Amino acid sequence: MAKGSNLTPEEAEELFSRVDAAGVVEPARTGKGSKRRRRRAAEQKHAIDPLSDEDPSGSKASVSISRMGIAFIVGTILLIVGMQIGYGVMRRLNTANLSDTVTTETVSRALEGGVEWGNGFTQFPARFTVDEADERAGIVEVSVVSTEAENELELFSNSQIEAAALATNALLNDNINRVVYNVSAFVDDEGNIVPGDGGTSESPRLIFTFIWTKNKSEASSNIDWELKIVGMDEEVAGRLQSQVNSVSSLIETPSVDDTDIEAHEQELQDGQARKGEEIYLGDDGGAALDAAREQAQGDDAA
Repeated sequence: MAKGSNLTPEEAEELFSRVDAAGVVEPARTGKGSKRRRRRAAEQKHAIDPLSDEDPSGSKASVSISRMGIAFIVGTILLIVGMQIGYGVMRRLNTANLSDTVTTETVSRALEGGVEWGNGFTQFPARFTVDEADERAGIVEVSVVSTEAENELELFSNSQIEAAALATNALLNDNINRVVYNVSAFVDDEGNIVPGDGGTSESPRLIFTFIWTKNKSEASSNIDWELKIVGMDEEVAGRLQSQVNSVSSLIETPSVDDTDIEAHEQELQDGQARKGEEIYLGDDGGAALDAAREQAQGDDAA
């Protein structure tokens, strides 16, 4: 083909038929070189195509990142749910072990993880000791130190719930007949209960002891449960009474006294008395009744 001459349609078709994927004209010959070029051309078909809509950069990084993110989120959710289920199972096992088998270990585990009570679980103070847990003697005795209560009333209410929860689960064991729950707290120099350790090196003071007992009657199938609270001295009882009264005063109306109540009752009586007058007023608005009253008063004056 001469320089500058135009290609015939047949020549152009033949020329473009030898153009490979890289745009290089492949000589019409065979051999190892030709095989290498054909193999290279086949590999280039899978090379990066900047005009491709699917993956112009040739990278699947965004897809990989999305998959990694979804996998991380799903894994985190499964981990949290698994921990919650495991924690709930552990708590229920503690409760079941306490009602089935009472040992120092099962009681300690129950105090650590809490016991089932009502619709949830009752937690116990972090500082506790298991003084006795013996099915042969039928006794469970523990001592706790409260560091969260700020006064006697709060300590009493919290401790009573804790003692009831522990005693209920322990007394469900046929071999346990007595549960003792000792409650201590830190006090200041004036004897007031303080949260935490009180900022002193003194030992906590024993405030209450809740004693639950279970008695079976031989004459009947009844099982009697009894609660006794000991250790409360006059000072603690007086403070409890004043704190209960102070709480009750918050819901009372201080502006209402005996005078207001008497005035209200008198108003009701007057209203009841005025109801009878409406029957005799008539259609004239009471004009005839007023005239009769004036005439009566004139006759009395005469």
